[in-house]
Amino acid sequence: MDRQLLDQIQRTFPLEPRPFAVLGQRTGVGEEEVLERIGRMKRERLVRQISAIFNTGGLGYTSSLVAMAVAEDALERAARAVNAYPGVSHNYLRPGSYNMWFTVAVPPGESLEGVVARLAEQAGGWPFIILPALKKYKLAVVLDVLDETEDAPASEILNPPVDAHRAFEATPENVGIVRCIQEDLPMTERPFHEWGRRLGLEETDLLRVIRTWSQRGWIRRFAAVLNHREVGFGANGMVVWRCDPEQIDSKGAILAGCPEVSHCYHRPAHPQWPYNLYAMIHGRSEDECRAIADRLARAVDLVDYRILFSTQEFKKIRLKLFWQ
Repeated sequence: MDRQLLDQIQRTFPLEPRPFAVLGQRTGVGEEEVLERIGRMKRERLVRQISAIFNTGGLGYTSSLVAMAVAEDALERAARAVNAYPGVSHNYLRPGSYNMWFTVAVPPGESLEGVVARLAEQAGGWPFIILPALKKYKLAVVLDVLDETEDAPASEILNPPVDAHRAFEATPENVGIVRCIQEDLPMTERPFHEWGRRLGLEETDLLRVIRTWSQRGWIRRFAAVLNHREVGFGANGMVVWRCDPEQIDSKGAILAGCPEVSHCYHRPAHPQWPYNLYAMIHGRSEDECRAIADRLARAVDLVDYRILFSTQEFKKIRLKLFWQ
């Protein structure tokens, strides 16, 4: 039952007045038991958070993956300097010449290149490369927590990422809603009523806003984020391929269709880093990740690739938008 609930809430959380009752109807248990089970899984750190997952670009932010080459004896100092910026949400050590990999988002009106250059200088003046997503083929961490006898609901297969098709209006009211619904959902029978009360909105109006923003591409998903290590996925690898630019869209589409892949992007190649196709994979061990990468390489018929394992986590948080 826990596995079924984890699978449900990480795919799509019910945008209904009593969402835990809806989950209970789907899984055959009562609302109270659903609340108890999910609450316990939060305390056990299986579930990190249930909230809106925003399209940062759709809200006017500019974001990128950054790789930095840091001397081993300077890693901790460099990590502290980089992590101090509120727009840095993830920062990992991955062995190699470029060994510090972090994601950064900067607010509208600020220069991504300027912010990264300043962070690099504060970290010790280390070389870096900026690797923005030129195209997104897949963007959804949905871990296979079911066993071999359990199937994911066919109606809840994740769609490809959708870009926002109209500009976000950063009014005080809209910013207040973002700041509220990016936080963890209250564990009550009517959590959207609780959020609405804080915002001065009716429950139905808040739910309508969330649905509308999802349709407009400002919210990618409203769902749970799991702690992959706590649910049994002890290893994750960033697989990078060197791909002919003319073939990259077709190869990216193949990778996006593989359930082992959570994220897949086209990023720019650099002379010192010639890889341009990226896929994040999750496994229960590094050996399993290597086997997955080998299968993926055969699927896309690309032999020039590397797997970069995360060996240390310097920072991993949910990005909080409008922190200014």
